[in-house]
Amino acid sequence: MRLLLIHADIIAYETLSGTKMAETDIVAKDAMQDALVAFCAVESADETDPEDIVAQTAAEILAVAAKVGAVRVMIYPYAHLSNDLARPAAAVSVLKEVTRVLAADSSLEVRRAPFGYYKKFTVTCKGHPLSELSRHLVPLKRGTAADTCLPSQ
Repeated sequence: MRLLLIHADIIAYETLSGTKMAETDIVAKDAMQDALVAFCAVESADETDPEDIVAQTAAEILAVAAKVGAVRVMIYPYAHLSNDLARPAAAVSVLKEVTRVLAADSSLEVRRAPFGYYKKFTVTCKGHPLSELSRHLVPLKRGTAADTCLPSQ
């Protein structure tokens, strides 16, 4: 998972047209003020352990939101952060689950921009020291030697 996190005065988007992988039943136009925008690219490696990548992504977004004092989060699919993307169905599933996990935290208002659309958007970054961050999260590959090796005691 590649993340670009922007603490914004405003994030606004409007869908223009769908691609062949566009999801249905969407919010075509939305805006949030004073929000943490999480631009997300789900990568092919994330498909090896989607539960872990969802947990890591949600935890990272929650931690940054707490640090910057954001109570609103916009999950924004942004394939342009990677050249090794997950399959569209897998990416949508991961993004929906990240949104669900974050929304379960009653202190946050969470929304998600639609996947598979060309969108025009506006972001106004707040400009403080933590207002622009990037993260590269890698899923645990359960059952691999790296996961099962323990340090000598």
